[in-house]
Amino acid sequence: MLLSRRPGLPLTPYVECIWHYESGAPLEGRDRVLPDGRFHLMLNLDAGVAAVAGLRSHHVVVDRARMFSVMGVVFRPGAARAFFAAPAVDFRDRAVRLDLVWGLESEAQLLDQLREARAAEARLRIVESALIERMQRFGQKHLEIHPGLHYALQTFQSAHEMRTVAEVSREIGWSRRWFSHAFAEHVGMTPKRYCRLVRFQHLVRQVASQESVDWADLALAGGFCDQAHLIHEFRAFSGFSPECFLTCERPYRNHVRVA
Repeated sequence: MLLSRRPGLPLTPYVECIWHYESGAPLEGRDRVLPDGRFHLMLNLDAGVAAVAGLRSHHVVVDRARMFSVMGVVFRPGAARAFFAAPAVDFRDRAVRLDLVWGLESEAQLLDQLREARAAEARLRIVESALIERMQRFGQKHLEIHPGLHYALQTFQSAHEMRTVAEVSREIGWSRRWFSHAFAEHVGMTPKRYCRLVRFQHLVRQVASQESVDWADLALAGGFCDQAHLIHEFRAFSGFSPECFLTCERPYRNHVRVA
């Protein structure tokens, strides 16, 4: 039902994976999808619609009955501007129709090719080719990310060393104000909120891999002030408590069955 693959060069530095999902029959119920700090391209082949979803600071609920035949692209942090001309922050907490970003003709051509292909592997290759063509059309300017921003992303994503925004901005030689502006434009949200989201995702990975959890230890190891701070942050991003997440049905790490 679900097929996923990591693309080769030249997409490797920009795309984490391309996936294809098809159900033999419409499903019932809904999933709560947690924010993961990534840009997504969503292609609903059955409905004939496509959208670009930017970084989100809260969960969304999706109806599984509408996910009959869908595909998606997960972009690496800071890499979306290789494919979408608008600043990344313009997509924050939004899903923008692909025809408004790539043009109606390009969207229609891509969806038509995918529906005609039928086989999942062929569809994955079609999406991969479309992404390469879009990169080539934009040119080198959109492909490059400033070394300072690349360093900041790598630093913030590290689970082993908690660094503040002020520390990182000093290390790359930018003022905190300019650093926050540039980071939001290329990544999709301010560095402070992005750090909170990364810390939340580290917590999700740890909780999802365990049957029982010592919340006080997790709070200390995860850089939270205390257990109450951990619970508050988890609720802010997911909409429910970490205890509830631990006991819920989770078909995928960032998907929680709610009905």
